[in-house]
Amino acid sequence: MNHRDYECDSKLNLKSQKGSSAYSFMGYAVLAVLVVLTLFVFPWEQLLGPKTSADVAAGNDLINKKQYDKAIVFFDKALKADPNDSAALVGRSRAFLHLGDTAKALNDVNAAIQKAPNNAAAYGQRGVLLKMKQQTPEALMDFSKAVELDNGYAWAYAQRADIYSRSQDQEKALRDIDKALKSKPNFVEALRLRAWILSRMGKCKDASEDFQKIAKLSPNDAWSIQDTAWFLLTCPDEKLQDPTKAMELAQKAAQMSGGDQDGVFQETLAEAFFKQGDSLKAVEHQKKAIEMGSKKCPDGSCVKEMQDRLKKYELAARQEVRTSYEILPVDSAK
Repeated sequence: MNHRDYECDSKLNLKSQKGSSAYSFMGYAVLAVLVVLTLFVFPWEQLLGPKTSADVAAGNDLINKKQYDKAIVFFDKALKADPNDSAALVGRSRAFLHLGDTAKALNDVNAAIQKAPNNAAAYGQRGVLLKMKQQTPEALMDFSKAVELDNGYAWAYAQRADIYSRSQDQEKALRDIDKALKSKPNFVEALRLRAWILSRMGKCKDASEDFQKIAKLSPNDAWSIQDTAWFLLTCPDEKLQDPTKAMELAQKAAQMSGGDQDGVFQETLAEAFFKQGDSLKAVEHQKKAIEMGSKKCPDGSCVKEMQDRLKKYELAARQEVRTSYEILPVDSAK
């Protein structure tokens, strides 16, 4: 290679290096802009959910321990520090709901949605409040919005499945509850609900398998035990009914629940006695069930089914007497 050729190659290499440097600088500049946009413009809150402060975490922990009044103190503290803390508003709404103050619970969750429209938990919380108020279409909309924002929100899927099942749309209910369990396989309450959905569809064998899973996951849960008892008493497939086992489970569940009952445990016992032919005992326990259940709704709306079932037990316990049948002869002559 002569000197001219070398000089020419050197100039080309120099130009190439200058071009590469220019491109590198532009690349770094673009990368820097992307980093800034990612950090400050991208809607991380929608993806990750709202940040949880230490006070909100403490409040949620107290809710899990059923210390609702103490939980509210921490949520108040979090909101004093940041009035726009939607997680604190949702947490306080949960605490108010457990304390029976649905008006305050609804006010807080409405505020949470206003401050953070992409907070899936807020829509889920409002959905359950609307469901309790029997505003079913509005509750469905909120649960649908919740799972739209968070497609792994197992609890919201389960709540929507429950509404579908109560509305006799078991196919939709089954699809939703399967999504809930796909997201959270050991979600015991969702398994219980799926068992009931399957039972209502006449798929008692599949329901029985779910109850067996529940027994392994939560062997000491009184609610699950009484649910299994009710299934063994009422499953449409009579081959899977077992009144003797059901009685054993119903009595065990009632003992385990202690005074924490709302009538359901007594009603399961009533049906167990009825299936064993003791209608008088069935009436006795069903009356207790109605008395306990009425405390939840003074207007009696939540015990209507219980009252209808009581009539069935009372008819079966009724002593049959013919009062108009003449036994003695009408002729007084001897």
